[in-house]
Amino acid sequence: MSNPNPIPPADAAARARAALRQDAAAACAASLGRVAGTHALLLDEAGATAPVLPGVARWTVLHPEPGGTGWQGPVRAESDALPFGDDSFCAVLVRFAGAVGGVPEVIAGELSRVLAPHGVLLVVDMHTGSLWPGDGTSPRRWECALRAADLDVAAAVRCGSPWPRGRGAEGLPRWLVHGLGGAYVIEAHRRSSAVIPLRKAAVRRRKLDHGAFVPGARRQSA
Repeated sequence: MSNPNPIPPADAAARARAALRQDAAAACAASLGRVAGTHALLLDEAGATAPVLPGVARWTVLHPEPGGTGWQGPVRAESDALPFGDDSFCAVLVRFAGAVGGVPEVIAGELSRVLAPHGVLLVVDMHTGSLWPGDGTSPRRWECALRAADLDVAAAVRCGSPWPRGRGAEGLPRWLVHGLGGAYVIEAHRRSSAVIPLRKAAVRRRKLDHGAFVPGARRQSA
């Protein structure tokens, strides 16, 4: 028996996309939950909202510029020259941003620059090896670009349904999601110095024997 109220293809695609975003958000939750600071940065596709985190006071949200190579929002930004100071953000989240302005090779250095030393950088995108339509960015491209920007980078973790599905990854075997998931998450941190500062050992001073002859000292004549 056919469905008397079929879901229009456009609605079905939107529902599947929303489910994929929810699965990706769940995959990022643990890392973002450890973040604390006053400002965070979100680079995302148009219409997306920032996650609500108890440890983050405020998000700066930028979306791709239509037909351009930069970003727009409260400020306008080029991918190779973000208008923020060094170490500005406790969290940087790049989510389904596509290849705006040559991302990731162009923007990776700027993301590293604006990330605070204690902060976390997360990249979320469509996996190029999934059954989802549309263009994603290879996780290897992001991993190589972030490492070149002097960041410590964890291997990409796949998430979400391998194909468009209104229920997302719900009910799917874990091995299937981790092996063929439609999206991926990459986590990176500022590289810490391998040098461990040690306390300088105290210099033991030799007690001076004033009764002995000291070179350079004056002798009193008898």
